[in-house]
This record gives sequence, structure tokens and C-alpha cells, in this order.
Amino acid sequence: MLHDAGIPIRNRTLQKTGAIAIVLAGASACTLAADSDDATGNGLRVHTLPAQVTLGFESVRLAEREAMGLLGASYLVEFAPGWWSGPALYGAAAGQRGGLFTWGVQAKRNWRPAHRWAIAAGLYVGGGGGANAPVGGGLMLRPHVDLMRDFGAWAAGITASQVRFPSGSITSTQLGMQVTLAHDFRFTAPGYGGHRIESIDTGGLQMDRMDVAVGRYAAGSGSGRALGYVGVRLNRQINAVMSASFEAAGAATGSADGYAEALVGLQALWPLGSETFRIGLRAGAGLGGGGAAATAGGPIGKLALAGRLQLGPQWSVELDTGQARALHGDFNTPYLQLSLGMALASAPPRDGNASAGATLHDMQWALSLQDVLHAQRRDGHVQPMSLLGLKFSRMLNQHVYLSGQALSAVGGGAGAYSAGLVGLGATTRLAAASPWRIGAEALVGAGGGGGVASSGGAIAQPMAWLGRDLGDYIQMKLGAGYVKSLRGELSSPVLDLTWAVRFGVF
Repeated sequence: MLHDAGIPIRNRTLQKTGAIAIVLAGASACTLAADSDDATGNGLRVHTLPAQVTLGFESVRLAEREAMGLLGASYLVEFAPGWWSGPALYGAAAGQRGGLFTWGVQAKRNWRPAHRWAIAAGLYVGGGGGANAPVGGGLMLRPHVDLMRDFGAWAAGITASQVRFPSGSITSTQLGMQVTLAHDFRFTAPGYGGHRIESIDTGGLQMDRMDVAVGRYAAGSGSGRALGYVGVRLNRQINAVMSASFEAAGAATGSADGYAEALVGLQALWPLGSETFRIGLRAGAGLGGGGAAATAGGPIGKLALAGRLQLGPQWSVELDTGQARALHGDFNTPYLQLSLGMALASAPPRDGNASAGATLHDMQWALSLQDVLHAQRRDGHVQPMSLLGLKFSRMLNQHVYLSGQALSAVGGGAGAYSAGLVGLGATTRLAAASPWRIGAEALVGAGGGGGVASSGGAIAQPMAWLGRDLGDYIQMKLGAGYVKSLRGELSSPVLDLTWAVRFGVF
């Protein structure tokens, strides 16, 4: 039940006639459209849409018959019967191009010609590059056709695809394999931040905590010099001790700007005397490379001793010390990482009983197109650069929000340039009932690669924006700001066009 104002909440899976359209035109950028009955004076519904996590692998042919293993991951939501969309990530996982990453949007149409069989046709649009691959401006297109066998909670099958970088020299057609895991995406209408609901699980991506991390590899680059990085980790509690995570990071100091990594992991933390302090182990595996890091094809692993100090119900500090190693390359170094964690949801019970309740928070998923008007390059020339970005923001209160953003070049001859940003923003309506909003953000993070002069990788990007609500869920924003490398020559005005979706999570 909704405890504020006596508003009841009842769970219900959306029917076709009351479907909410989530078109992620950009994590992870989406569009959400709701019928007028979704939020009324009589109550607020908790909606559930089918979702799936997809993992796939295929071998892409580069010039001179060079083979590159490409690993893909996506999170797709069925926003209408048969129609799926969501954020996706692709990275080099075999060969000699470790560090090639692209991220963007995946959309597909599903048909079921027979029981337990599905055929899908879709398109991925993203940006990125790295590892000196001939990606041109960085725009990647991947049309595909899939044949899948449904096993209930998961499905497996084959995919036929073409990977193209239109402004580069990569065009490859191939077969691959993929597996999908079923998931439920649960959400409410936006605008109920701070209300309490009864729930035995978390909504949205079902993540319990987010950590912002800074770390240091003792010998990260090919030259053997140290590499400093910043990153973000999302955590999902499994039981009282175990949790699973997804994390991404990029180089911020040293001589390896352009280095990036993305990993999934498990950790086990046991209380030491009390719940205030926990100690245990963390392990992760994934892809990394770029910035002259010797990761060969890209697969890397981490193993660390970890400790967490709980500062209160919402905040925690963690310290990790361990070893990072490439599966095939010479990258093998100790590392130290410090992170600040924020609870995203009340810890749900694992016994299936109703909890005392969870707090609703407004959230946005968005697609961004950015123009860096004067992007300085290492060779001294200046050229505009276009970026495709995925943005995820969460309201902390009525006016302040936390934002995480991932951007990659899609134009301007800087295909290997990518940036990850985190920071705080503030927003308010121009008038009490106005659809117009203004806002400002203070963002910091790491960006590099593509010949852009961001020495070391650390960047700051303040932005201001004007937005308009288009109905209850959709918002358009026009922003302007400035990106500045803290050590390099990159210093340029930035224009931003963002298409966003607002919804409530718990």
C-alpha cells in the first residue's frame, strides 16, 4: 500500500489495451508512453513488462582476414507485443583488439511461428571503437536475424548478422550464438518520489546499490607506468552475504587515456563483529583494453580482498586490494580501489514475505546526441566531434538528481573516443503547472582515445539545459555546456539534444 495520502497501489501486468511503450532509443535511453488510466486519482499501478538479458558471441572479419571475437550484451524490454528495445554493449573478446567497445541501442521484432520457437529481426545502432581498429568516425550498425528456442526462463539460438562501420573499413557478415535470460521490468508512473509502497522485490533493473569508484593499477599501460581509473558499479544483493555486480571504468590518470573495462562479478562479505563493518572477497571477469594496455583479445579477470564500512542506511565506503590479469596478454598488475556506495532500494527480504515497504524514486533513461564543437586532437588540429550517449539519472529529492552517462564518438574521425561521466544535477519547473523545466549538471569522469587530446583521461563537463515534458513520461532537453580535460588540451563548448523517459522505481 502507498502510505502517503492513503493512495492504494495494486500490482497488475499490463494488458495489450493498456500497454506502456518503452522505446529505449539509447545503458541502457528509452521512450515511455502511458495511457491516461495509468495514474489516476483512484490509485497508482505497479506495472510489469517482460524483459530479457541477452548475451551473444560472433567472430567478425577485419581487413586481411583478421578475426576478432565480438561479445554482445543487451537489456531489452517488450514495450508492445512482439516489439523489444533497450541499451546494448559490444566489445572485443578474442583476437588482438582488446579495448574495442561500442554501446548504443538495440531494437527487434519477434515472431513465434511455432510453440517454443521464435524468429527475430532487429538492428543495433551504437558508437565507439578502440585498439586501433579501422572504425572511422565510430558509428556501428548491426542488422541481424535470430532463431531462438525457448526453454522457459531462458532461451538459446543462433544469430546471423552484419557488423558495419560506415565511415570505417569494417564490413563483416557472420553467424553467432546467443542466450537470453527472462526478467521482469517493474515500474510506476513518475511523480510519486518519496512515497512508500509494500513490495517483496525491487523494481527497474532490480539493483540495490550503486558505487562510484576510483582505482589505480600499479602497471596498467604497455609502458609499465601506473594507470588511474574511475568507474561505476551496480550491485544486486543475492542473500545476506552474496551479491552480484556489473561495473565499468575508464582511465583518468597516467599515460593510458582510452583504456576502458566492463566486468560482471560476485562478492561475499561477512560481518565482522557487527553489521557496520564487513570483510570478504570480490571476483570479476569481463573485457578491458585500449590505451596501450596489453590485454591482447580483451578478456580480463580480477580477484580482491574487500572491506565495507557502513556509514548509515544509505551510504557506505569500500576498499578493495587485489590483482587484475588479462587472460591472454601481458596485463598483470596489483590494484587498489576505493568506492563510495549509495543504496538504491531498501534491501528486499529473501524469504518471500512482505517487507516494511520501499520508497519510490523518479528515474530517467535517455538517449543523447552531443556535438563537441572544437575537439582538440593530439596532432594539433581542431575538429568537431559527434557523440552518442546513454544517460541514467535518479532523483534524490524533488530537485536534485544523480546522473551517470556513457558517450562514444559516432562522427568527426574520433571513433575510438569514449567517455564515462558521473555527477549531480538540479532541476525545477519554470512555473507550478508548466511543462517547461530548467536544470544544470556538474559532471566529472574519464574520456579518451580517438586521437583526442585528453591526456590522462580525466575530464569535467558542466552543463545547463532547458526541457519540456511531452506527456507524463517523455521529456526532450536541449543543453549547452563545456568539456575540459584536467591535464590535456581538450577544451570545447558542447551542445546536447536528449530524449528521455521518466518513470518510478522502488
